[in-house]
Amino acid sequence: MNAAAPELTGKPDDWINAVAPLTLAARVGQVTVIHFWTFACWNCKDNLPIYNRWHERFGGRGVALAGVHTPEFDYERVPANVRAKVKEFGITRAVLLDNGYVNWRRWSQRSWPCVYLVDRKGRIRVRWDGEMNHGGLRGEERMTAEIERLLAEPA
Repeated sequence: MNAAAPELTGKPDDWINAVAPLTLAARVGQVTVIHFWTFACWNCKDNLPIYNRWHERFGGRGVALAGVHTPEFDYERVPANVRAKVKEFGITRAVLLDNGYVNWRRWSQRSWPCVYLVDRKGRIRVRWDGEMNHGGLRGEERMTAEIERLLAEPA
């Protein structure tokens, strides 16, 4: 992959845990991790601790993680339900509510969860579909190495 990452779209009140909407245009020169998820998905929930570890490990190095919450079921479309789950799961990173599937379509999504690594030039360099550590896939290890590699590249 080496395609330009589509800009994230949404109104300011569609963002949870964000002072202002996160834009990829403003993040040029920095690495960004975007993950699509929905709160009732077990595979999505199993990936959440990985994002916490990445946030701790890479946050101080300028890497931003943002979740795009695209609902599968009607009760996942209710912003109050999403906000409650974000709090319950201890998510402190930015979360964009994508109830209209605008970002889902722009990013050509097919399934939950899905993780993208966006390089310093705003290009998608790696995509991971599914639960990262399921069945010994070692996705967390592999994606962590990819983030390190992207950080080592010049801006």
